[in-house]
Amino acid sequence: MLKMDASILGVCPLEDFTIYSVEELTRELLKSLPTAQEVSVDLSHIEKIDTAGFQLLVSLKKNCIESGKKFEIVGMSDTVENFMTLFGYEINGKQKGDT
Repeated sequence: MLKMDASILGVCPLEDFTIYSVEELTRELLKSLPTAQEVSVDLSHIEKIDTAGFQLLVSLKKNCIESGKKFEIVGMSDTVENFMTLFGYEINGKQKGDT
């Protein structure tokens, strides 16, 4: 699920991105994030996402911005893209309401 390559932390969940799976991922991220300079997230394998998964993405992005780390999503399934559109959130760009 997580892979550190040089200073890039790769996040690639292979199961549903829901309340039932994000707790373990959050623990792993808290351990690995301090040493990363970049975070690359691949959500192309996700078939289900809920607000817990969405909150983790938003929190991860915010943490990266605040600590000067590069954050990007490199892959996104249609399910995730539809979910983001539903909430009016562009994860690699600006959040709706940003100035």
